[in-house]
Amino acid sequence: MNTSTTTAINKPEEKLSFWRKIGYAIGDIGGSVGPGTIIPFWYLFFLTDIAKLDPVLASISVLLGKIWDAFNDPLVGSLSDRTRTRWGRRRPFLLFGAIPFGVSFAFLWIVPPIQNQIALCLYFAVIYMIFDTIYTLVSCPYEALTPEMTLDYDERTSLITYRMAVSIIAGLFFALLLGEVVFPSFPGDQQTAFMVVGLVSGLIFIIPLFLTFFAARERPEFQTEEKTDLLKGLRFVLRNKEWRYTLAMSLLSWMPVDIASAVFPYFLIYWVGMTEGDASLVLGIILGSAALFLPLVLWLAKRLEKKTAFIVATASWAVIMLSLLFVPQGAVTLTYIVAALAGFGVSSAHLLPRSMSADVLEVDELESGARQEGIYSGFNVFVRKLSTGLVLGLIGPVLAFSGYVESATIQTANATTAIRLMIAVLPAILLLAGCIIAWFYPLTRQRHTEILEELARRRLIDTQL
Repeated sequence: MNTSTTTAINKPEEKLSFWRKIGYAIGDIGGSVGPGTIIPFWYLFFLTDIAKLDPVLASISVLLGKIWDAFNDPLVGSLSDRTRTRWGRRRPFLLFGAIPFGVSFAFLWIVPPIQNQIALCLYFAVIYMIFDTIYTLVSCPYEALTPEMTLDYDERTSLITYRMAVSIIAGLFFALLLGEVVFPSFPGDQQTAFMVVGLVSGLIFIIPLFLTFFAARERPEFQTEEKTDLLKGLRFVLRNKEWRYTLAMSLLSWMPVDIASAVFPYFLIYWVGMTEGDASLVLGIILGSAALFLPLVLWLAKRLEKKTAFIVATASWAVIMLSLLFVPQGAVTLTYIVAALAGFGVSSAHLLPRSMSADVLEVDELESGARQEGIYSGFNVFVRKLSTGLVLGLIGPVLAFSGYVESATIQTANATTAIRLMIAVLPAILLLAGCIIAWFYPLTRQRHTEILEELARRRLIDTQL
């Protein structure tokens, strides 16, 4: 490596300060805790057992929003690529989207006085689509800041580790808040309890986005680049082989998170025999364990290749999930132990696919000659939300087919069997598939360094012309 390219790659501003990382990381609190934790863990249960919506219709109300996602996520990502303001390309979305994001989240948890099932399904579908659109306007630009804040291969992993640590700890805080404060405060009145969850969470989610707006910094040289044509940019994105690998790994590692989140309340309440508050504590244990395992995942990613760290953590997580099939009915202590052991894999799912997807931006730039963080973040956010949509869309019909009865004290044998298979076997299959995909992932640390060197040479030539 020659001196000029080494300087270009490792210049001081690529190493981010502690406060810069924290300032960026806290912006993910709303996105990770709301759509990332509370909605997957509680929303389907809320629709079926609190709003009294038929399980199939509950799934349809969420899936309608996911159809819209297929269009709005890439469009918003491209819009942020093409935005030019004195605040940058991404930060204005955080500033103006913060309050609508918090307010729309609160409305998700309000049960309207609607008796007709079809009308109730359409109501929640519209509310969910409104929230999801606003979430996209915030999350896509936020996600696009990750590869822009630093070009360094390992520094990106460190930045995302901070982000995941903050989001996981925030998720743990909210799980304890729900389990120890909110649900016990409204015994026998779950509808009010969930409404309070939405209102309190929505208000809290607003502040971090404002703080990140002031703390994050965008690269001014990227904003001065010529705007890329949307269709041309999409062609380069779809041709990016490395990105397709990260997309598959992200989907196959996040769907088990969403499955576990959505099915765990049913598993814990109807098989293990816990209350809603106890179920929130189990979620807190998983998130707390994931936070403790983050330094180990970061160490493995730096010591080994990122894909190797992903395979190790994900394979172990598949075994842990499969073990839930053998948890006896009423085994509360054993359930807590399994939840704690799952943290290693959950932390990997939070950290490594995001870090790897940030690295493929330079592969695209080498081919297209442009920076397209926004489009990529749009697709990445879409896949994350697609995972939630697919899971919630699948679980409702399975519950209905198995004979699940909303708010019943005891479920049928078929229903509990279906719940146990969904919480144990399905995630294990998906996780092992993710390991196979990761094995063939071609972008190594050395290859990424070579790409940065070539891009640095191109920029040097451009400045001399």
